[in-house]
Amino acid sequence: MTIGTVRERLRAATSAAHVRLHRHPGLSAAAAGVIDIDGYRALLMRLYGFHRAVDAVMGAHSALTPSAGAARSNLLESDLDALGIPRDRLAALPLCATLSPLTGAPRALGARYVVEGSALGGARIARALTPLLQPFNGAGCRFFSNDGAQPRVWTDLLADLEALHGKPEQEQAAVDAAVATFHAFEDWMQDWAPASVKAPSRVSLLENGVWD
Repeated sequence: MTIGTVRERLRAATSAAHVRLHRHPGLSAAAAGVIDIDGYRALLMRLYGFHRAVDAVMGAHSALTPSAGAARSNLLESDLDALGIPRDRLAALPLCATLSPLTGAPRALGARYVVEGSALGGARIARALTPLLQPFNGAGCRFFSNDGAQPRVWTDLLADLEALHGKPEQEQAAVDAAVATFHAFEDWMQDWAPASVKAPSRVSLLENGVWD
């Protein structure tokens, strides 16, 4: 198959990581609505360690068009606060240190493709978490509901990526950065939670249409 657009190249290059992450025990349990509250807190704290690092890298890159809406790590802070995790505990959490440097706009766009793409299916997870979060009056799900994001963020990002089409070195830089960011996220999420939390046997993020 001929891969004609930058988005198609990105999807093809990251497809294997997509599949593995769709089967991640914590993410798939959240998508199925079978995660318990302790497991959910642990999942959010692990996600926080990644997204706080990503947001810092993104914020330092002046070539990136600012993302409309709150930073992903800020949404996680709000959720964890609603679930009773104090800010001083968050400040002590480890952060992902294996993110590749974003040297140049194409690499920054490739990394942002991973972050923004991961938010696309969050609404499905948010709906599945509704029963779990009823004791908290529905709070604790701003991250998965992508609260505050503007609807054009994803389409604007895709337009920026397609502007790289026909520029082989820049296209490859975006693809390389996306793959590296996926791998960093996948490695970071490996030991996210207590062993008692298991992935549901028949429900995956892939089946629920999560991610780009």
